[in-house]
Amino acid sequence: MPIPKSIYVAIFTLTASIGVVFGLIASLQDDLGFADGILGLIAAAAFFSAVVAQLLLAPLADRGHTKILMAGAIMIAASGSLWFAVASSAWELILARLLTGLGIGAFAPAARAVVANADTSRAGERLGRLTAIETSGFVAGPVVGAFINEFWGLKAPFLTFCCALIVILPSLLRVKFSSLPPAKLQVSRTDSVFVILRRKEALGSILLGAALFFPAGMYEAIWARFMEDLGASTLFVGVSLTMYGIPFAITASTAGKLIDRAGPWRAASFAVAIIIPMTVIYGFLASPILLMALAMFEALGQGIGSPACHAAMVAATHENERATGQGLVAAASSIGAGIAALLAAPLYAGPGPEITFVIVAGVVLVLSIAAFRLTGFRFQRSIGGLVSHG
Repeated sequence: MPIPKSIYVAIFTLTASIGVVFGLIASLQDDLGFADGILGLIAAAAFFSAVVAQLLLAPLADRGHTKILMAGAIMIAASGSLWFAVASSAWELILARLLTGLGIGAFAPAARAVVANADTSRAGERLGRLTAIETSGFVAGPVVGAFINEFWGLKAPFLTFCCALIVILPSLLRVKFSSLPPAKLQVSRTDSVFVILRRKEALGSILLGAALFFPAGMYEAIWARFMEDLGASTLFVGVSLTMYGIPFAITASTAGKLIDRAGPWRAASFAVAIIIPMTVIYGFLASPILLMALAMFEALGQGIGSPACHAAMVAATHENERATGQGLVAAASSIGAGIAALLAAPLYAGPGPEITFVIVAGVVLVLSIAAFRLTGFRFQRSIGGLVSHG
């Protein structure tokens, strides 16, 4: 079954509207004059509100309400972007970020379920393509926002993305989503989250999602501040995020077939082997250019790991549980990122970047080991299997 193009356009625009904050958060801080600790609260707000949507709203897609869920998510995110444009205090930024988090939290699991259910034998490939588009939005947002900010000021990027979200809404409403038979819909109402959590591979997927996304909270909280403290301009911060996104998107879009052949857990082990050492090294670099170069290499690992994680959950769930399962992975990812965001800002302001990045890498390692042990995969065997399939 073909995937409606409006889903790809919608998730690109939605993630771009959220990603714009990455590149402009330091400028917002300078403009409103709030402390470094607030950076973590702003970043964490989106992640924790996304958890609410992922756990409470994502299951609605399994019950035949995909269109309503997606349309509502777009409207909520547009409201958050508008609030960013008119905010006059840090607390308003936090509340605006809560809305954008609700938007992506409701939309993304439903979109992944639609994509995965279209052809489960090609789940890795299709989820890889969706991840590539999603990531492209996240990294296009900062550079587009920085460019608009240069010419029209700090409010203009948020107003632009608010309008863009409203414009794409009618095309999304015209999509006809296939629905499950009534018997399957009835099962989805009674088959609870706890049933999915009792499956070891599903629980492993959830822990892996938390591990892979944990660094994202740190990046949102301190990446722009770190880069600017090292002498980078706001525009260069946006460029650095875009340069991270290019290899991420290319890898995610091409790694899907490899994930389908070698298996998601073998692919995930390779991703973790790249991400952990790269995260440690970040804190010891003193050049924005070197940071950007290292980020491009780390993006290769994330580009493999993200679709592998979601493909693992597809394999662990039935058709009428897919949105719920994807919501659980996304919720764990958001919780991990939210905790990282809260920790990163005070750690950066106190012990410094070296300790901050080492701690984050350590958490990724512990969560990854727990995920692999649950599923019974051995790290060395997984790496060898991936190489042989490549």
